[in-house]
Amino acid sequence: MFDKVLVALDGSDHAQHALQMATKLAQRCNAGLVLFHSVEINAFRSDYDRRVVESAREVYRRIGREQADAILQEAEDVARAAGLNDVTRAIGEGDPVKAMLKITRETPVDLLVVGTRGLTGLREIAMGSVAHKMTAAAPCPVLIVK
Repeated sequence: MFDKVLVALDGSDHAQHALQMATKLAQRCNAGLVLFHSVEINAFRSDYDRRVVESAREVYRRIGREQADAILQEAEDVARAAGLNDVTRAIGEGDPVKAMLKITRETPVDLLVVGTRGLTGLREIAMGSVAHKMTAAAPCPVLIVK
């Protein structure tokens, strides 16, 4: 049914629920599991000195990658403890939705698994969510886990 499952991870409890579901699905389908995290680089005002902005971005990038490695290592430990052997990591940069779509173009997957905070109604419309945006833009099915 699924050969490769990608799960989006951000360190939250919701992402942990998504990881548990993705791990179970990968086990049942004998599928590979891709662990994904996006490092967001904060925006800076345009009137800041360009050298300062680039230097700050590099610091944010380094810290973000360190956090991503920790999140993905913990998830990999969970997946391997569940008996999965085909586990890979992917780190994107920037907006999580755009980064995830880029990864799905580079590493085709059959299913995306994402956690949600469970926002509904006007709050979801006003704030938007990675899960909601992925359902509209993804090239494959998306499983949203509460």
